[in-house]
Amino acid sequence: MMRRFIYLLLLLPLAGFSQSIKLSGQLQDEKHQPVPYATLTLRNQPDSQVFKNTLTDKDGRFVFTGIGKGNYILQVSAVGLQAYQQKLTLSGDAVLPVIILKEEVMLLGEVTVAAKKPTVTRKIDRVEFNVENTALSSTNAWEIVKRAPGVQSGGGELSIRGSKGILVTINDKKVYLSGDELKAYLEGTNGGDVKSVEVITNPPAKYEASGSAVINIKLKKNTQAGYKGSIGGSYVQGIYAKGNVSTSQYYKTKKLSLSGSYTFGTGVYYNEIKEVTRYTAGQQTWEDELRRKNYRDAEHTYRVSLDYAIDSLNSLSLGTDGYIARQNHAQYNVPTRIYDQAHQLVSYFETQNNRLAPNHNGSYNLNYEHLFSAKEKISLGTNYTNYRSEADQDVRTAYYLVNPRNARFTTDNTQHIRLFSTQLDYSKQSKLFDLETGFKYSRVKAANGVEFSIDTTGGLVNDPALSNTFAYDESVSAGYLSLNKDLKSWNFKAGLRGEYTAINSRSVSPSELNSQHYFNLFPTLFIQDKLSPDHQLGFSYGRRISRPQYSYLNPSRSYFSPNSYLVGDARLKPALTDQFNLNYDYKENYHAQLYYISEHNPTIQLPFQDNATNTLIQKVTNIPGNHYYGIDLSTSLQPALWWSVDVQAGPGHVESSFGLADGTVLHNRAFTVNGSLDNQLTVNKKAGFTAGISFSFNTAGVQGPAKVSGTSSLGFSARKKLWQNRAEISLLVSDIYRGEKMKVSSDYADQHNFFTYYGDSQNLRISFKYNLGNTGLKAKAAKAKTEEQNRL
Repeated sequence: MMRRFIYLLLLLPLAGFSQSIKLSGQLQDEKHQPVPYATLTLRNQPDSQVFKNTLTDKDGRFVFTGIGKGNYILQVSAVGLQAYQQKLTLSGDAVLPVIILKEEVMLLGEVTVAAKKPTVTRKIDRVEFNVENTALSSTNAWEIVKRAPGVQSGGGELSIRGSKGILVTINDKKVYLSGDELKAYLEGTNGGDVKSVEVITNPPAKYEASGSAVINIKLKKNTQAGYKGSIGGSYVQGIYAKGNVSTSQYYKTKKLSLSGSYTFGTGVYYNEIKEVTRYTAGQQTWEDELRRKNYRDAEHTYRVSLDYAIDSLNSLSLGTDGYIARQNHAQYNVPTRIYDQAHQLVSYFETQNNRLAPNHNGSYNLNYEHLFSAKEKISLGTNYTNYRSEADQDVRTAYYLVNPRNARFTTDNTQHIRLFSTQLDYSKQSKLFDLETGFKYSRVKAANGVEFSIDTTGGLVNDPALSNTFAYDESVSAGYLSLNKDLKSWNFKAGLRGEYTAINSRSVSPSELNSQHYFNLFPTLFIQDKLSPDHQLGFSYGRRISRPQYSYLNPSRSYFSPNSYLVGDARLKPALTDQFNLNYDYKENYHAQLYYISEHNPTIQLPFQDNATNTLIQKVTNIPGNHYYGIDLSTSLQPALWWSVDVQAGPGHVESSFGLADGTVLHNRAFTVNGSLDNQLTVNKKAGFTAGISFSFNTAGVQGPAKVSGTSSLGFSARKKLWQNRAEISLLVSDIYRGEKMKVSSDYADQHNFFTYYGDSQNLRISFKYNLGNTGLKAKAAKAKTEEQNRL
């Protein structure tokens, strides 16, 4: 059976040749001269999706092959000539009459260049936030994602409707990073390469079942032959300075497309955490302030992609991208003060933590696609990721007032993760229904080693109780089926995905063996009815799974100071999420969505105080569940020709349950409101000068037994085109009044603690970009990542 399947894959590229139709013709200008190297695009009707692209030869002639019977739209574009469009119905080979292109008339004195405003498009299963050629394109991918509809950011993390279990993808391929490393990677991704951001709160069956929602970053695509490039740089001033220089390069011929981007960044990234813990048994209050200065002396973010059209039916693409930061190091300063019940200082000590944290993440992908016809195709893709990181620290503590002394310990932490995945996808459009199906296999192998040493009179001595070796092996086999049907005013889309997961892990100290094998089904359903030209109603349901980050499964202790550490749990369970949405659209401009989300066994990181040892532990654990329900409202307005506004707001309710040591369950509830207001102003249309003012907020929420304060952010942006659209300069001011500072407090049973977090979000960014080559070309989409990397 397996041999027959392999033969089938090998013969697939030959399967559709006998059914192909050829379309040919010639382009001429008004003087009947041939138009060489013009771009022709063939689109399907009625969805207008791009089916094929080609170029005319030196005699203005063109040929499309491998076309199936059906209705198409032919679009023609050439420099200096007016665009041309024609509808076609093909049932066999066709030769078109000579197409005459008229000269494009340009009055240079009247040419105006202005940046577009970000636009929001709502589809049956997602919201698309288009930022191409807007002021946001002068920032980076992190700043763009933060401003996407429905996305909140706090504490350096992203969340949607209160849930942080988000799958981040680039061009539908997963980014295998999370936390600070995901933020650093997106900060190093040039915003000029980003076309749009898709926020998919209820992903269809084709997507990985991992994550409560999907944020998909779509990079630009190159559809025209020629060369285009850019160079640029940014300077950012927060508490400390940072900056980057970057370049993007694109080149395309008739068969070959090459693209690449590179960003070099450097600077100091600062954040501070103030913790207050009341230990009732000892009648003491401990206050410490963690000031973290992370030095990124040389960050390198790169992406290279090559696409090759073997012929009209077969194409091959390969690429690599990654993040290298071999010089990363940090200094953590943690003063701790201990007070009695009368708030009199009884003890004081200060911890200095010097860290070395180099890491390297490289990903490599290969994809093959075969077209049987305009409405039928198959693709096969593989991805391999190699991730290495270190976190070596030297922690020195000086004790004062009581028993003055010095103490020291060191940790050497190394991590190596290898990820492999391969996926086969098949799709076909027919009169009965549209079909999508496929299979995926992924394998993850992770190895982590921690060497813990304590300074004694004889020097550093290894502590085997706190040293550990942790190995993790996970494989996931998945298959999916999705059907889509349009019936008059109705649109139906249903899917089913099945995933079998096998996990084996081993920890030396503490000694733990963990083996998990489970199978889950993930159904999805979308129903949409266009009641009238002005009214549209929709319903969707989906089930998702959120597997824990790999670092969360490591039971080794990671100490920040002698009285504070982080510990994972090798027996963490995956979280299952069910989501229901009811949508209503009025005149395609006013939108409302009722939602209900139920999470079972979500993983969270919570502060837990050990009152016997006066130790604050950041413990990773499962909680019984979270429940969210509410309504999202949004619209786009244009009060004046020079002023447009996108508005989003919605009330909600969140309930989080948490199991206490005595077996009882604590229910933590909060009524929440979130909203955003994005103003885009055309200051001088003729001069290409635009500006923007944005404001966003979310009120207090809950996370397990903890309460999370509300946050808000006010920002300003401006953009000016220079030198006939060859260059641009941009200004961005973020978090003007430091409203993104947040507080997390726990006050239940014998737990009485809170911390505040500020991540240096108030900053000023100045950016400059210069375009090279043919600025009329569109940028090339680069292949990106797959599924498991977001858990690194």
